[in-house]
Amino acid sequence: MEKRNIIYAYKRSVQYYETDRMAIMHNSNYYRWFEEARVHFMSQDTYPLLAIEEMGIFLPVAASDAEFLKPSFFGQTFYIISMMSHFTGYKMTIDFKMVEAETRIVHATGHMKHGVISRDGKPIMLQKQYPEVYEQWQSMLNVPSVIDEGK
Repeated sequence: MEKRNIIYAYKRSVQYYETDRMAIMHNSNYYRWFEEARVHFMSQDTYPLLAIEEMGIFLPVAASDAEFLKPSFFGQTFYIISMMSHFTGYKMTIDFKMVEAETRIVHATGHMKHGVISRDGKPIMLQKQYPEVYEQWQSMLNVPSVIDEGK
């Protein structure tokens, strides 16, 4: 199994257009941020999202949830720590923790569950059809992305 490199947390600031009249980030944006963090998480892997889609592997969202613990305001900067917490070869779950960059207070958590399918929508068993991808993703299981203070 190939040793994986460090994967860094996604960093993002709340933009004005993402807020309501009270300058609080609207709840729908948390899901967008989680999706951005997932793409960022996977882009640092041996098999980034674009590469696996070119191979014919697709990861549709089967379920998602979020827990809003503290309001997030315009101008605040956050790290979204991502971690693949469940992976079977035909489905996966990625967990998210949104922490304020300055205080490290957690503002939100969430999960996205994905199926693993082919271009024509049929389930794929990665360990049989793409063993190299399966092995790489197994190595990522339960290893959270890390905050890079220099970014």
